[in-house]
Amino acid sequence: MLLLGELPHRHCQGLVRREFLRVGGTMLGGLTLDRLLQAEDQAPGAGTPAPSSRAPAQACILIYLAGGPSQHETFDPKPAAPLRVRGPWGAIPTRIPGVAFGEMLPELAALNDRFSLLRALHHTNSLHNPWPMLTGTFPHRISLGATLHYLRPGESPQVPGYVNLGPRLSVGAGALGAAQEPLEVPEPARATQSLSEFLPVREISPDRLEDRRTLLNQIDTLRRAVDVNAASIRHDKSRQRALSILTSPAVRDAFDLSVEPVARRDRFGTNSFGQSCLLARRLIEAGTRLVQINWSNREDGFAVGWDVHGDDQTGLVRMEQQLCPRLDQGLSALLLDLAERGMLESTLVVVTGEFGRTPHISRLGGRDHWPYCFSALLAGGGVQPGRMVGASDKQGAYPADRPATPADFAATVCDRMGVNPNREDRLRPLLFEGRPIGELWS
Repeated sequence: MLLLGELPHRHCQGLVRREFLRVGGTMLGGLTLDRLLQAEDQAPGAGTPAPSSRAPAQACILIYLAGGPSQHETFDPKPAAPLRVRGPWGAIPTRIPGVAFGEMLPELAALNDRFSLLRALHHTNSLHNPWPMLTGTFPHRISLGATLHYLRPGESPQVPGYVNLGPRLSVGAGALGAAQEPLEVPEPARATQSLSEFLPVREISPDRLEDRRTLLNQIDTLRRAVDVNAASIRHDKSRQRALSILTSPAVRDAFDLSVEPVARRDRFGTNSFGQSCLLARRLIEAGTRLVQINWSNREDGFAVGWDVHGDDQTGLVRMEQQLCPRLDQGLSALLLDLAERGMLESTLVVVTGEFGRTPHISRLGGRDHWPYCFSALLAGGGVQPGRMVGASDKQGAYPADRPATPADFAATVCDRMGVNPNREDRLRPLLFEGRPIGELWS
């Protein structure tokens, strides 16, 4: 996995991981970029998209709200329920008659005819794990992002096909190998500082860069004189591609948010999530196929992510002070920006957490883990806007209509991206129970 910068990842189960990797030249912590690309070139099925009965999305932005967002305060409020269930905030009407959102999402409420919702997702894992939602309950814990990257890699040799913005999660490419891991940017708002260690294009003159090319070519010539075989040819091809990425102005420009007008940056929100949404759009525009945004960082002294228990953290107060306003601003700006640029129809935007929150507020002023009913948002990429698929019961506790599983969710994303995991032996179990949720487009 290619990693830029550092970031601790913590939630109510404690510190999960701290990683730091300084990148010099083309060496990446013992794994060179050209070696990773060499592995990608050898991966079965690379560069061969699966056929689809519908026009597939060309790119995907997957937003993961780590900690588990409360359905009651976001997309499935229960204003008629008792106070302990509905919570201290009200519900507001949306552009779709009869559909209400939590009052802390006014911008998304005004846009909900541009996206659709699943309101009856459910599973039984109450721990803070990115599976099953980011794997489709895949038994080998291969992430959905790695699956999509494996079956439908990016087309540009100069742009990374799969980028992860935010902390690294505990699911990855697994058996698919290092080639399907993303380029990691743990601190997206500081991506350009990290890139100064990663891309030599502005720090190294063309003459010095050409000297490096010449030296590498001389070394390769000596090696080929000793052993010319298919492996060395693949390595040479991968090395050239790595050098192309490392020196590509398109890569640096995509990560450089300073070129965006101040008004547009402010429109997304001057916080990590908002700037990640803007960066995701820039990467997709530059040719990246898949961007995953992981919201589990610590900002402004707040506890991490959407884990609003209320014991050692600030509970539902964070929903009002930080979480909902930033989600509302950043996500609505992303959807509008994609639409204004004519990119939304070809870009699938997906928003989910690992689960929802309990239907009752605890005595500590928060909501605990609840995987038995929660919501997810999908937009663009051929998804018909304005659909509300499924419904929860009167307390938002259990599905009352059209329940859907993580496997159904994964099957839906894969379908819209025009891939079929069942065609590859190492992926075939992914959708063993899942079916695409056709109500989102039929």
